[in-house]
Amino acid sequence: MGCSILYSAIPPNSSLYLRLQSEKALSILVASLFPYGCGIFRFFEIEPEEIDEIIENVIEIHQEVFESKLEAERAIAELRSQLTLTRQAFPGIEDRTAMLEKSSEEIEKRLTLELSRRQVANADEIVQKLLLGDRTFAPNLLSVDESLGLISRELVSQGASIFRHIDPKTLFSTEEGREGWCLNHLEDLKDLYLSADENNEVILVGLE
Repeated sequence: MGCSILYSAIPPNSSLYLRLQSEKALSILVASLFPYGCGIFRFFEIEPEEIDEIIENVIEIHQEVFESKLEAERAIAELRSQLTLTRQAFPGIEDRTAMLEKSSEEIEKRLTLELSRRQVANADEIVQKLLLGDRTFAPNLLSVDESLGLISRELVSQGASIFRHIDPKTLFSTEEGREGWCLNHLEDLKDLYLSADENNEVILVGLE
């Protein structure tokens, strides 16, 4: 897993999340825009010109969903509104993110070794799920290729329980160079699991 992995918490009881399970246009937009900016909840904070370019590309790729410019504009306006409402209703949700930028392979190895050392059964399988999720986002609307991974509430809770007993600094011994790079990413992932668990959230997972 030498790719970059992006994570963003989302409240499963929010209007946004519920609508993403039944409205394909919104689901396509979230899945397509997920890799850009600093998390889906901050997408519309990037440069307007870049936003327009990205969205135009998404609409062109998914013409079967956005059959007219007006329909696309309505979906985009609705997504923007839902993101704002969710941020207002769930303070700090836009900051509950993490990214493993070209560090997932090493983090996977260290976590698997640590869980094996603690005699956790199926350590490799558990770590795979912690990094990539245990479910697929909106499986009834999106194909596997166009969807995102999802870390369920059950896995968020399990992951938080595991991370509470792990100090990332024992897995990566220095804050310098490559070790420090991976250490920072693992600390961010741990913080995300703990905060998502505290706020009863699930986590969306995207590959870049």
